Amino acid sequence: MTDPEGQLDALARRLEELASELAAVRELAARAYDDTPALARRLFERRRSPEWQDAYAAGPLVSVRIGTYRGGDLLFDRTLASVLAQSYEHWEAIVVCDGQEPETAARIAALGDPRVRCFQRPRPGPYPEEQRARWHVAGSFPFNEAVGRARGAWIAPLDHDDEWTADHLELLLEQARRTRAEVVYGAFRALVADAGETWFGAWPPRQGDFGFQAAIYHAGLADALYDANAHLLDEPGDWNLARRLLEAGVRWDFVDRVVGTYYVDADAATLDWWRERVASRGAHPDSAASDLPPD
Repeated sequence: MTDPEGQLDALARRLEELASELAAVRELAARAYDDTPALARRLFERRRSPEWQDAYAAGPLVSVRIGTYRGGDLLFDRTLASVLAQSYEHWEAIVVCDGQEPETAARIAALGDPRVRCFQRPRPGPYPEEQRARWHVAGSFPFNEAVGRARGAWIAPLDHDDEWTADHLELLLEQARRTRAEVVYGAFRALVADAGETWFGAWPPRQGDFGFQAAIYHAGLADALYDANAHLLDEPGDWNLARRLLEAGVRWDFVDRVVGTYYVDADAATLDWWRERVASRGAHPDSAASDLPPD
């Protein structure tokens, strides 16, 4: 006689085994695709150079990397305003438009601040059409171009609708110089549409609790670029780059302070995820004491 329940159990076990094998193959393919060992080898070589150590000297130039797509008033009234208000003043800002935006270029020129430069890509993307995949990698191209044009010893990423606390650069740079870390990040307050306030940024770095807008990193890592195909691994571009740096042995450090604000709009693809985080986590303990603007 056949044993239907036993057959079903055996089939379920086999499916679990196949799922595990498939996950292992996917992880192996991702590692081969990332070519992490090559990044690690370059890292070992560069750490030996005098130029690498120069980044930890007093007063290094910090390159603020901003990619924008129709940022409009938010780019100027929120994002660039927070850069201009930094207590650490030795910075340059490279704004790269993801497509032709002559009005943005004209407004940046009108600022009259030579530290802020604007470049325009001939067209946006290309990015995948599917919404989730597009969200994973949108901005990869202007982010990379801005880093390629940077002249500083440190890279400080910022999105075109987020903002920093006034001591963002000073605080993270001081921590990097003190610990000789190559990536330093803090916590970011998140204002979620009509749901309220929460935060991201915790130690150790992990997906969902890290964003590059909360970080600075050594310019010697600049050739580790955003990957516009990260969506094929179902990874957001920020975390894909962070994971590769972690696996290459880059030295990280964390400051448990709110260093900026991230805004989640009502039409964001991740709105439900953020609503759940508001409900489960609430606001960061440091949020009330920070110099961030009121809600």
